Amino acid sequence: METCLKKSIEQYRKIIAHAGQLDGLLLKSDPDELQNYTARLQELQDEAGLNDRVFLEVFPRNSTYWQDHPLFLERSHLLEKIVELNHLLLPRIRGMMAVTADELSQIRGGRVAVAGYHQAPVQRRQFVRGVG
Repeated sequence: METCLKKSIEQYRKIIAHAGQLDGLLLKSDPDELQNYTARLQELQDEAGLNDRVFLEVFPRNSTYWQDHPLFLERSHLLEKIVELNHLLLPRIRGMMAVTADELSQIRGGRVAVAGYHQAPVQRRQFVRGVG
């Protein structure tokens, strides 16, 4: 049980450390780096999820010994921190996505306007003057 808790703590620490990189990535706005960040975050979460399934199968829910154990309390604290990070970061990410979507919409609108705009060829007018 302790091994499972220690592994869980290690995994949640990695997730929190990885989440700490997001601010810098958002400032850079590099799509490739953001995609790599997202893929790595998904890997870390998947690993933690697998361990959590094992943990929940082994964890005796009615055991006050384990619920008061320092490792269990640390794990709970890390989970709370992850939830807090989600509450802080998700609105920022959604805001940046909205701004980006608006910019793309404006760009698309500009392309349509430019594509729809064409200058009519200039026709030379010839004036006929009467003699006399």
